[in-house]
Amino acid sequence: MSPHAHDPLAPLSGLPREVPGSVKAAAGVAMLIGLATAGFGLATHRDLAFGSFISNFMFWAGMAQGAFMLAVAMTLVKARWGTALKRFAEAFGLMFPIMLVLLLVFFLVGGLDVYPWMHEEMPPHKAVYLTPSFLVMRMLVGLGLLSVLSLVYIRASLRADMGTAADHLGDRTPAWWSRFTFGWKGADAEREANYLRRLNVAPAIVIVYAIMFSVMAVDLEMSLSPHWYANMFPGWYFASAFWSGLVGLAILTLVSRKWLGVEHALTPSVYHDLGKLTFGFTMFWGYTGFAQYLAIWYGNMTEEIGFVLLRTQVEPWRSLYFVVVSLCFLVPFTTLLSRGLKKIPSAFLAITILIAVGIFLERFWVVMPSVQMEADIVTPLALTVGMGIGFLGLFTFVIATFLSKVPPLPLADPFYGPDPEDVHVHPSTEHAH
Repeated sequence: MSPHAHDPLAPLSGLPREVPGSVKAAAGVAMLIGLATAGFGLATHRDLAFGSFISNFMFWAGMAQGAFMLAVAMTLVKARWGTALKRFAEAFGLMFPIMLVLLLVFFLVGGLDVYPWMHEEMPPHKAVYLTPSFLVMRMLVGLGLLSVLSLVYIRASLRADMGTAADHLGDRTPAWWSRFTFGWKGADAEREANYLRRLNVAPAIVIVYAIMFSVMAVDLEMSLSPHWYANMFPGWYFASAFWSGLVGLAILTLVSRKWLGVEHALTPSVYHDLGKLTFGFTMFWGYTGFAQYLAIWYGNMTEEIGFVLLRTQVEPWRSLYFVVVSLCFLVPFTTLLSRGLKKIPSAFLAITILIAVGIFLERFWVVMPSVQMEADIVTPLALTVGMGIGFLGLFTFVIATFLSKVPPLPLADPFYGPDPEDVHVHPSTEHAH
């Protein structure tokens, strides 16, 4: 048994932590690779570079906010099973405002030039919606609102935990925590007040998330093929973004739990539950994907079938289609059915990494054929992977730095720890006579 098994405050003993030098170096090299790839792409293959950015933005922004939405959802439904995951989910949520800044840079360097509706006349009913100024405005305002609401939630969570931790750390409390705990009114009062603050803002976050991620799917992905549309596509994206967040959360906690000293809290039962949720969204991804395909196949309408035929019948996209289906559906379906594999850290880590690769390739498979229909897949894939390495480095650096400086567990959350009303019934070991 872990020496921390009965002491929820044990992880505080290592605060503030140092991010391992190897992690910092790897993150720095990865970010340099991403910047170099972006620079090379803009200089030599401008449209492909923009397409690669869109693929990466949709994947990484989806994972960042999707993981954070698990913490929001658990707050809304008063869930207890995954409370130990909340700080990690909040670390992902901290990345979304940074992603919004990168999207603004994309707009400023002329990224919208990759969209066909910028260069051709659109039908009146689409021309009103697909105008550069209107698109940029709704993206920045809507996603900006989502970022602000998310930061309000994260600040309330950190204030309660930092204040609680400061009572135990004493002189070892980091000085900058005072910016969050100024005017501290005592653990009991603050715990209740900050929980209610999170509970009040959570419904707004859910609503804005569902609306803006649906709009984002239409504006940034679907409008790359402005004459194609599918009613289920926006919902498919925002649900798969949440799914990618679950996967990212599993990977992050599995690789960092020893460093943060939280193995006692992230038990096999937590990963079993997280694995079941991941499996459920695997099924939902497969269902909604096939439902879209079936509706388009049955309708056989000219403005709809071109998008699907290009990606499922024309090489090299056809081969990539089978890879995506295998990694996003067949692999998780066949492995996550097992109760045991979800509880084995190394096995669950391998499965979630494969799913993450599959979702990354799915974003590329959706976006890039609209940018380049040619048979060459090597150049756009290389640009997308290179930028993806840069995003991975950025996520690693920001999230690791954040987790090294704050309490790794939500100590002040009223649902952290075992439920006092739980009754465990164990079969009698005696034989009836």
